[in-house]
Amino acid sequence: MIRSTNYKQNFIAESYFEGSDLDKRIETIVNEVSKETGFLADGQSKTSAWWGSKIIGAFHCSGRYQGKAVVLKVQGVKPNTSEIEMIRSFDKQNQSKLIRPPKLYATIPWSDDKRYEALILEGVGEKKIVNVPTNSDEIKRYFETFREYREKCRNSPWLLKPDKSIGEMIKVRFEKWKQSSSEIYPNHPFKESGDRRLIDRVIKILVKKYGGVEWEFQHGHLSDSDLYGVEGGQIVVLSNLYWSWRAPYYDAIFAYHWHIYHLSDINDMSPELIEEQRKLWLDKIFELFGKDNHLLKLALLERAVAGLNLDALSVDIKNTIAKYLIDKTRSSVEELMKTI
Repeated sequence: MIRSTNYKQNFIAESYFEGSDLDKRIETIVNEVSKETGFLADGQSKTSAWWGSKIIGAFHCSGRYQGKAVVLKVQGVKPNTSEIEMIRSFDKQNQSKLIRPPKLYATIPWSDDKRYEALILEGVGEKKIVNVPTNSDEIKRYFETFREYREKCRNSPWLLKPDKSIGEMIKVRFEKWKQSSSEIYPNHPFKESGDRRLIDRVIKILVKKYGGVEWEFQHGHLSDSDLYGVEGGQIVVLSNLYWSWRAPYYDAIFAYHWHIYHLSDINDMSPELIEEQRKLWLDKIFELFGKDNHLLKLALLERAVAGLNLDALSVDIKNTIAKYLIDKTRSSVEELMKTI
């Protein structure tokens, strides 16, 4: 059942061109929030940029609020629906005793004058349910959590469905992502001359193959960095700005997609270990969802071509496995195309 609502989903990845000057205002904003709420920062601010660019879309820092360990999160691009409302809406319809959003202690709603919104959230610690690199036990727990989320955390969608079809939205989004890729990485050394043609060819395939497929309401950012175990055995879900309508299985493969690129953060990472990690994820994904082989492979192809366009390019080119990750992403696109 869809609740009566006027809330629209956010398109954060496409907001790169809207501009943000957070990088120049972090200290000022932290001081403003502290003065207004009583938040006391006790750590260095950490920033979130688009695909390794210099444009900062959000930042967060740890601190104290009314004696509690908290995190201040500041969003620097105006969302269609604020994360404040996303968290409250998620919590209101959530039927899971295991999974929940972070507790929300104080907020400063978006102001066009200040150009930010701020949330003071509970501190969730460092206990991720999936680490980098991971293992079969962690992946098993991840998908047990995923099943709970699918069954009990999406009971009453609070966002309007997009007016466009999945195929139409893919065309729109990739046009913006291609623009972002050209601006951020105009001369990336590991791009190949045929990449743009390959990307355009895959987009046409996706648009055609997604014809008639219905949207699903999902959390659109269930990465290995967004699920934390907290006291009492519960699991807190972060990145709630990304609740949205997506193609089937987008949420099922998102963590796998980014986990492979996050492996570049590990010293002495090798192609062999990357492929071991890939196999752990894909074996479990196909075990659980392989009966719906066509839609699952479409989802994998969509993420793979998004990786070739931008995500893989965001790995530091000085990293010894950067070229391998891009080359493997390209070959994954080509292999998946043959199976669709």
